Amino acid sequence: MFLIGILIVVAIFGEILHRLNPWKKPEPAYDDLVAQIKQAEWYQELSQDAACRQILENDPHVLAYYSGTYEAQRLLTQEGFQLGLIDYVKKQAKTTTGSPQQH
Repeated sequence: MFLIGILIVVAIFGEILHRLNPWKKPEPAYDDLVAQIKQAEWYQELSQDAACRQILENDPHVLAYYSGTYEAQRLLTQEGFQLGLIDYVKKQAKTTTGSPQQH
């Protein structure tokens, strides 16, 4: 029982230090991250196509790719996450334009 009490005190103390850490870099503002995403080269290339731009601006699934600060940072830094969004947008654009399907 005493050991559990010590662990709880250590956990609380660690959380306080983590939150009050003066050397921790502040998280960038969400709006700044979204602006960086929209200025990225891959985003600019996608938005040049009208169908892709429509998907980028209106599809709720696209907005989920950068719905929060964590997701936006992930989209800026991880190429795989970017490629996933690019593939999704291109697939949706092709579907909505009604491209002929081959039988």
